Amino acid sequence: MLADQNTAKPGQLILQPGLADLGCFQSPNDAVATFSHAVKLKFGGGKNTVDAAIAEVEPGQVDPSIMFIGAIASTVVTPEPGIPVQKMGRTTCLTGGVIQGFFGHLKVNYADSGKPKLATFENQIVVVNNIPGKPFSGPGDSGSLIVTQDPCPQAVALLFAGSADGSLTFANPITEVLDQLSVSMVGTCSPAVHGATAQPNLAGSVGLSSALAATAKSVRDRHESDLMNVAGAVGSAIGSDGGQPVIYLYVKKLTADTKAAAPNDVEGIPVNLVESGEIIAY
Repeated sequence: MLADQNTAKPGQLILQPGLADLGCFQSPNDAVATFSHAVKLKFGGGKNTVDAAIAEVEPGQVDPSIMFIGAIASTVVTPEPGIPVQKMGRTTCLTGGVIQGFFGHLKVNYADSGKPKLATFENQIVVVNNIPGKPFSGPGDSGSLIVTQDPCPQAVALLFAGSADGSLTFANPITEVLDQLSVSMVGTCSPAVHGATAQPNLAGSVGLSSALAATAKSVRDRHESDLMNVAGAVGSAIGSDGGQPVIYLYVKKLTADTKAAAPNDVEGIPVNLVESGEIIAY
């Protein structure tokens, strides 16, 4: 991670390839940027909305386009369930997926081993792969920009975590990232020119209205304590099933006891159990 869990210092060199890919040998010749600042992560009882940092690029060292994706727009898209997305990452390279849920509340483990180091996140995006057998992301892909699958892609979210097997990816909404870092998106193509539609809210196109989504979120929030008390629960999110809202409850292991303990619905909104394993920082 760029900020290395709150330890990076302003002016620190950012290398490409990274230290892990170079056997931890640091050469100034590999520097592409210098670290500027990060949104401080809160561990324990604090609440987080983004895991994001920013660095000042060395002139001429970084291509503004994304490998295998190309140029992107300066406009962004509000995440909604059902939107097809893509990303280019350090570990899994170019992959495609679809947004499964939003308004995700998660417990993310930042420890490499031993005792868990948990951080709680609110209002996150959940992405699932749409190519059988090919995970959307994996450890090392943190920081990948998730964009739409358009001729001129628009930013949707910033990848930061996922399930251990890569079946689920979790990301910060890009609007929140930009706001927290006090920056704006820079793009070199125009969605209008390339035939893509710059829509700030795509809820209508995927069959879940904003009103239904807001209602489902309110219901989930009212019952969050009970949902998270289900054995092995690590998070929840709002999704869509045939135009009707559902609550996804992510659990480490989908056991008979877990199924018996979890409610079938809350206030009439179905609760779908999803085995995620532990959610880990990528």
